Amino acid sequence: MHTSIYVISDLHLGGSPGENGRPGFQICPPRTHVLLKQFIDRLPGRTPSSDTRLVIAGDIVDFLAEEPFLAFTPDPETARKKLARILDDTAQVWEALQRFAKRDGALTLMLGNHDIELALPGVRQLFLDRMGPGRIDFIYDNEAFTCGPVLIEHGNRFDEWNAVPHGALRRVRSQLSRALPVKPEFPVLPGSRLVIDVMNPLKRQYAFIDLLKPEDAGALPIVAALGAAGFRDVWQFFQRFRQTWAVDFDENREPQDQEFIGAGDQSDQQLFDLAQDIASGGDAAQVGAVSDFLGQVAEAVSDKVRAARRSALFKAIRSTVNKHRDAFAVDKELDTYLTPARAAAAAGFKVVVYGHTHLAKHVRLGANSDAMPVYLNSGTWADLMRMPDAIWQADADRAASALTAFVAELESNALDNWRRGVPTYVKIDLDDNIVCAADVYFADSDAQERVTTGALMQKLSGGSSHG
Repeated sequence: MHTSIYVISDLHLGGSPGENGRPGFQICPPRTHVLLKQFIDRLPGRTPSSDTRLVIAGDIVDFLAEEPFLAFTPDPETARKKLARILDDTAQVWEALQRFAKRDGALTLMLGNHDIELALPGVRQLFLDRMGPGRIDFIYDNEAFTCGPVLIEHGNRFDEWNAVPHGALRRVRSQLSRALPVKPEFPVLPGSRLVIDVMNPLKRQYAFIDLLKPEDAGALPIVAALGAAGFRDVWQFFQRFRQTWAVDFDENREPQDQEFIGAGDQSDQQLFDLAQDIASGGDAAQVGAVSDFLGQVAEAVSDKVRAARRSALFKAIRSTVNKHRDAFAVDKELDTYLTPARAAAAAGFKVVVYGHTHLAKHVRLGANSDAMPVYLNSGTWADLMRMPDAIWQADADRAASALTAFVAELESNALDNWRRGVPTYVKIDLDDNIVCAADVYFADSDAQERVTTGALMQKLSGGSSHG
């Protein structure tokens, strides 16, 4: 039988809209909900000679974007209310999934790191009730989804900031199922704490912060240069994280400790050091005072201070040029994800699919030019934002001028020229469990357009708003 597997991930449905039609805390806005509904409605159902499976590989909804903002919502009633609000606000997506199930399509739902609460007993039941009847399964206990030579998972367990301690989560589920108090508390993820304690407050001041990619420590020098008041909190949080969360990977980036996946990334340390230097003028002891001073510029910014801020920002951005470019290179991926993908290939899998990073990828895993085995990343349905190419040009004066114009829009939260919805999906075709084709495609039309670096850069280029 012929089987087509479609993989999408990182929908991040949820969050309140902002004022005057702005997205606010929605990183997957209503215009993308429409595209998602249309994509699901185009999927064929099962026939006597073919089958179709849709895998939604984690971060389906976003509890971190729902008020009250919590790094983890252990109270089942509060979590149910958050989910119910998301389901109501994005009803067209769930209705499309129900129609797909009625066509006898198979639906596999997977847990990510922004939707951990979906695994909790009462929340999970509400979620599955909304799906309705059909060939629907929900994987929420750290398993990967496999279909013959295909392996699919969210990918967060290889990320030291966002690996879910599933042993602790099982304990919480067990306690809640018996109406027992959750003791000890669930050890919330460092990445979730970063979102709640730092990113969400910064987002009120700088709406771009969770749209820039790469979405990790690479954004912190930029935030420091902008004088964001939360920079000191970021630094203190990072120090606590390094002391309490870091554990070792083995050679395949599997966790040595069954609860966590860890190991400090020295590039994170270097980026924090750069941010610290920018904020303090080279004296780390002054970082708090200087960032507090810079934080006042929103109220009264002299030309001199503005120039100093932009000079620091220019230094921060130019120092990360290779990291930024590689993030959007479809044929390049971090070893964080390639190492476990190669281990999966060595175990016999021909196609390895992750999500989590929000960056679509197609990287061959073999030693030669064979199409298989291959690593694919399904990308995201959340919005992205990429800095304009002019910032990276060799002529420093022209680059600085381009940066000045770009930062002026960032400072005023005028993001329409730079915010882009570029949803992507993976499609894998199998005949009797033999892979015929596997690639990642753009989902913003019914044409099956492969994601390439050039096409992705074009869709992300600034100057006019898409959709």
